[in-house]
Amino acid sequence: MRRIRKPLQAARRLALLLTASAAALAALPAANVHAMDVWGVYKAAQKLDAQGSYAEAIAKYKQIAPEFAKRKEYGNAAGMYRRIGDDYAKLAKYDDAVAGWDLEASYAGKAGQTQIGLAAKRRADMLRSTAKLFVETSASAVGGAYAHGAKFEPKNGALLGAYAELDPAVHNAKTANPFYTERFPQLTGKKHAAYLLYFTYGQPLSVIQSHLDRARAAGTAIELGLQPLQGLGEVKDDAYLHQLARDIEASGVKVFLRFANEMNGDWVKWHVDPKTYIAKFRLVAKVFHQEAPNGVAMVWAPDRLPETNIPDYYPGDDAVDWVGVSLYSIFDPSLDPLKQGEDRSSHVDKFDVIYKLYAARKPVFVSEGGIAYLYPEKKQDKTDWAVYQLKQFYAALPMLYPKVKAVFWFDSNHDASARAKYYMLSANPKLLAAYKGAVANPFYLGAVGDESPVAYKPASAASPVAAAKQRVSAYVKSWSPMLAKVTYGIGGRTVASASSPPWTASVDFAPYKGRAIDVAVQAYDGRGKLVTTQKVRVAVK
Repeated sequence: MRRIRKPLQAARRLALLLTASAAALAALPAANVHAMDVWGVYKAAQKLDAQGSYAEAIAKYKQIAPEFAKRKEYGNAAGMYRRIGDDYAKLAKYDDAVAGWDLEASYAGKAGQTQIGLAAKRRADMLRSTAKLFVETSASAVGGAYAHGAKFEPKNGALLGAYAELDPAVHNAKTANPFYTERFPQLTGKKHAAYLLYFTYGQPLSVIQSHLDRARAAGTAIELGLQPLQGLGEVKDDAYLHQLARDIEASGVKVFLRFANEMNGDWVKWHVDPKTYIAKFRLVAKVFHQEAPNGVAMVWAPDRLPETNIPDYYPGDDAVDWVGVSLYSIFDPSLDPLKQGEDRSSHVDKFDVIYKLYAARKPVFVSEGGIAYLYPEKKQDKTDWAVYQLKQFYAALPMLYPKVKAVFWFDSNHDASARAKYYMLSANPKLLAAYKGAVANPFYLGAVGDESPVAYKPASAASPVAAAKQRVSAYVKSWSPMLAKVTYGIGGRTVASASSPPWTASVDFAPYKGRAIDVAVQAYDGRGKLVTTQKVRVAVK
């Protein structure tokens, strides 16, 4: 009997096990049942892509992307979301494409794929639609909320600056007539608070004596780009460095000392390991803080790219007075996510990283920058694109980045490395007109010590607006590289419109007192086509 019983018991156990397994499988979601065939689903999605059946392909990719994420195969998950974003873009569903690429960036980060993540974020940002509302107010209403108390820092507003030495319309180096401190304000219609000069480490200050004299006479400051062209080995705690600091202090000119800028880029000789760079910057800062306590503010200024290594070179809050950044835009269609030959990047967005890293700690400014009016590789005129970018940038800074404290325009056409640059205002009447209009905003200041009379406050659910007529402005961005009109709607009715950044208009909020309302911000391109509608929730008090 025992010989018969054992096989029966084994059979019963096997039957129970199979029943339990079947029940467990039945309890799993359908996607999990087929999870082991993810590559089969992927091949089917690729086939649909090849046929142009993008919606059906998206459905397949969406089926397997979460499965890869669940398995912690984050690189594969990123790849699926990349394809989802790409296919949505082909369907002209740009908000969905942005969502896909945002997920790609997130999972690429988890996989340690830094460059893939940055590229995904760049594509998403180029097609991202957004609208942020602001109301104009007096500077007294915000007080010192945007100030750090740093040397030469305006409590509200941004110092206006430029590099103008190479513009023949405003400066003649041989005759000193014209001289940029007088002629550049005439060209642009506004006095500028400071001018950028480059200065080679090891030279005596006397080589720029005429610039110092003119700056002192004009009441302007100097941003001195102190460059150790022989490398950081020449920078020592010696008699030269101390004498330079004492001479600048004695000059009577306020100086923003920008030492060894763009150190995060491999195109400068002082691009060394961060530890060595930090030690040298701290040495220079120590000497200037001791020898020039009144006349010099120490500026640390990386390039905006590469952004991943910027924090590695930060010398410390005690050594840095101001944080600057080199910020340029040159038309580049090679990165267009839609492959339509457009540059959809935003000059405004390029300031975001440095601002978010340091604006809470230090005054932040554009220590040099510009937007080129010519596409150099093709010699194509891109004036309209540059004009729009310029207008949007100077209009958006006071609203999005109220702690920005200076902006320097690089007024030059020059050939650096293999790519010519075209930023010279005097060479392009449309760009000059745009600059004149942009810097006329009283937020931009003509002298150290000036303060802006205006400021901007967000209009949102968290930041209520008064129930009265308000001057409303907005930062509006979409997949279209240029916008021509923005309208504001409340309750299905258009209440205001504007035709140029910052899209300023008068809106009466009195009828909505005590309510939270949706303001529909609609943006149109140059052909009158509606490209995005963004709803902003606004509380009215």
